[in-house]
This record gives sequence, C-alpha cells and structure tokens, in this order.
Amino acid sequence: MSDGVERTLDRLTRVAGVQGAMVVDVEAGVPVASDLSAGLDETAVAAMAGSVYSRATEASRAAGTGDVAVLQLEAAAGHLVVAGAGPLLVVALTEPAAQLGLVRVEAGRAVEELIR
Repeated sequence: MSDGVERTLDRLTRVAGVQGAMVVDVEAGVPVASDLSAGLDETAVAAMAGSVYSRATEASRAAGTGDVAVLQLEAAAGHLVVAGAGPLLVVALTEPAAQLGLVRVEAGRAVEELIR
C-alpha cells in the first residue's frame, strides 16, 4: 500500500465516529486498501460502494447535473460516505452520531491527495 493511501485511510479513521475507511476501485467494486473495524466485510462494503456510486453517477449525468462528487447513504446503524477520485473511491463508514460534515471534508481532502 502506498504512503498516500495509508495517510488517506489514517486521516479518515481518526475522525470521531468513523468505524472504517477504504479505497475502492470504482469499476471493479473491489477494495484497493482498507482499514475497517473487525466484523465488517470489506468485499461487501467495496462492492456496495462501487455499485451505488456508479448508479448514482449514471442517474446524475442523465439528469444533467454531472458527476457525483460525494454520496452519502444513511442507514439505521450509520452512514456510508463515498467520494470519487477518478477511477478510485474513498469510502468512510460511520456511526449514526458521527460529525458528517467533518467526514465529508476529510473525504474530499483524501480525494485530492489520491488525485495528485
């Protein structure tokens, strides 16, 4: 794993309420790197993030609003925040009470770092 990807995951997982973070290949829906809490299935999370992001991007383009920058999914047990970085996605899994604004800011910074 490259230093940039390690820094990306480390920065995201330090945000209060973040249970895990990963970098995902958007087309294949597979993890490139991950730092998830025990009990979370990285393959399933990567596949879901890639699929949801791809479908949302298709719908957004069809609606004339362009590419998706950040996608946030709210579920009973927490949130999934996904940010696009070209062929890669930055994914954060959070607890329900996480500071989502801060998670989104850090996900955006992670995207910028991966693009460099």
